Amino acid sequence: MSKKEYNYPELPPKPPRIKIFWLNDKTANIKIDRTLSYSKDIKCDSVLGVNYIGFSGEHFFYPINEKGKYINTISQTKKLNQNQISRLNKIIGNKKTYKNPNIAACYEPRLAFIYFKNDTVICQTQICLSCNQLHSSAALADGADGNLNNEAVKKITKLHDELGFKEN
Repeated sequence: MSKKEYNYPELPPKPPRIKIFWLNDKTANIKIDRTLSYSKDIKCDSVLGVNYIGFSGEHFFYPINEKGKYINTISQTKKLNQNQISRLNKIIGNKKTYKNPNIAACYEPRLAFIYFKNDTVICQTQICLSCNQLHSSAALADGADGNLNNEAVKKITKLHDELGFKEN
């Protein structure tokens, strides 16, 4: 009795797992203000856009941890101008942003915004443009769950591109 040999296609290699660690040489003062809300105007001195990889497996991370240490996967940063800050806040703070969301299940944040006041981090928001979801230390629009609709993703993607961020 002879065995049939099967030629199975070769599986692609698994994507490399990104090693996440926190940098000791770069720190920030951090005092997250849990009373902040995108429904109200977030008062800040500046906002830093961050292009990074904010996930490893099932875990996701803000660009700066609770000890003020930066994540090692930041590839680009750019300070937003006042117009960009206003547009970002209007998108995230608008209830319509979360109506009829188009979501997938990946949640691999690669875009973040860090809000500073008096040289201290007061808020961080991370966004996955692949699955149209966001998480923030500030409250979102009233009743919103962080699931974005296509129009909101287009606007945030436009801001991403305007900042000169490349795909990670």
